[in-house]
Amino acid sequence: MESAVALYFRLSQEDVDARGNSLKDESNSIQSQRFMLRSFIANHPDLKDRPVMEFADDGFTGTNFDRPHFQQMMDQVKSGNVSCIVVKDLSRFGRNYLEVGDYLEHLFPFLGVRFLSINDHYDSNDYMGSTGGLDVAFRNLIYQRYSQDLSEKVKSAKHMRMAQGKHISSCPYGYMKKPGIKDKMFIDPVTGPIVKDIFLSAINGMKTTEIAASLNARGIPTPMVYKKLSRRGYENDAMWSHQAVLRIIRDYKYTGAMVTFKCENLTIRAKTSHKRSPEEWIVIEDCHDPIVTHEEYDKANATIRKVRYNPPKKTDQRDRVYFCGHCGRRLRKTFGLDEYYSCATQLYKKEAVCKDIFWSRSDLENVLLAAYRSQLQLMSKENAQIIRQPSSDPVKELRLWQKAIEEELASTDAKNLKYYEAYRNGSITREAFLQKKSELVQRKELLAQEKGNLQEQVETLLRDQRDMKSKIDQLAAFSDLQSKSDEELRKQMYDAIDRVTVYCSRELDITWKMGNIFAGTFEKEPVQ
Repeated sequence: MESAVALYFRLSQEDVDARGNSLKDESNSIQSQRFMLRSFIANHPDLKDRPVMEFADDGFTGTNFDRPHFQQMMDQVKSGNVSCIVVKDLSRFGRNYLEVGDYLEHLFPFLGVRFLSINDHYDSNDYMGSTGGLDVAFRNLIYQRYSQDLSEKVKSAKHMRMAQGKHISSCPYGYMKKPGIKDKMFIDPVTGPIVKDIFLSAINGMKTTEIAASLNARGIPTPMVYKKLSRRGYENDAMWSHQAVLRIIRDYKYTGAMVTFKCENLTIRAKTSHKRSPEEWIVIEDCHDPIVTHEEYDKANATIRKVRYNPPKKTDQRDRVYFCGHCGRRLRKTFGLDEYYSCATQLYKKEAVCKDIFWSRSDLENVLLAAYRSQLQLMSKENAQIIRQPSSDPVKELRLWQKAIEEELASTDAKNLKYYEAYRNGSITREAFLQKKSELVQRKELLAQEKGNLQEQVETLLRDQRDMKSKIDQLAAFSDLQSKSDEELRKQMYDAIDRVTVYCSRELDITWKMGNIFAGTFEKEPVQ
């Protein structure tokens, strides 16, 4: 199948005028780009008869290459289905100077991909893998600087709106937007009273876990569930937790103030935000209708238990493998004479099945240790069977066979010359010579095919031998663990455990990491 030509289009919010929500340049629209690229390949004899694939990222920035359809196009390139990419200009492909240059100078030449940028008059076939000199390099740099300058302008405009107390982000739970009014929040008649009730409950002495349990018992959707319910009829069994309640009680916006600039991106299109200290936040009072008074806000926050901050300590996190078999939550760990594991769902749902899950670390590890020793014994037996090597080396036998075929192939040319000389001196007729020559050609083709098949078998056997050696080494390493003490094995076994699912019936389902390595070696069974 002939490789295809990929037409790549991109449109981002950078191309849209925020004031009128319309394109700054109509030529940047996806439709316009498609028309230009289709017309271009229709007028090029070496492209017009080839199959065409289209990839369009609508609403994605060009400052990075984390775009879904761009990644799909690259998958097609790497699989050999695409050997030519056409774009309107280099800015549609990307606005990162270094990354665009890397694609043009290294990746595409390595993959044998031709790249054409219409407006930049760039065809990679003309430059033998370089970017086309300073001209194209400066274009890439200008496109990147354009994005940087645009980012600074957008950030400056947002800071100005923040200073004016205008709403620039999503509404918190309890508030909503109204059509045509985008800079102000209004109390949501559905969720506003729930927020008020949360504050009053805290003032009346209820703990955050008790408030969360009460909301769950009343069937109140969580903030995330409510947001999706109002959009797409979304439903799930998410529940309120004390963290969700705390976030609401601590949010100063419910007093009618606008609180912004809590975090910022340190670089353009950064995937993570940097948290700012409360002293750096922008707080503007009386920007929208309050759900609670300042006095109610202060009283509710005064009831929250102040946890003394301790610097984080690096602790062993390998025991974070225990999960509830009913709700899927990771089990929480509490401390006493021993460490204990239980499911937090029981704090928020009184009749939750998970309430009966309660294990001490000692009891859990005793069960896991016994199961781990059993697995090591099974692997030891498997090791004894695998280590028995066959008496003969099949690769060596195939190599000898290949050598015999190569010798016979080398002799065919000598035989052909011998038959030709016999024909020339009249020992055999022309018809006999042609018959023998035809037989030699057929035999040569058969030997070449057989040689190729033998080479495939050799490569398969060598690969299997490498895999077997790796497996034997891994099995031997696990077998050596059998001689270790229980205390040493307790530390080692977490490296072999991927997940432990705990049920209220005291049943454990252990998923071993080594199960992927030793598929078929043992059957995983629930541990009682």
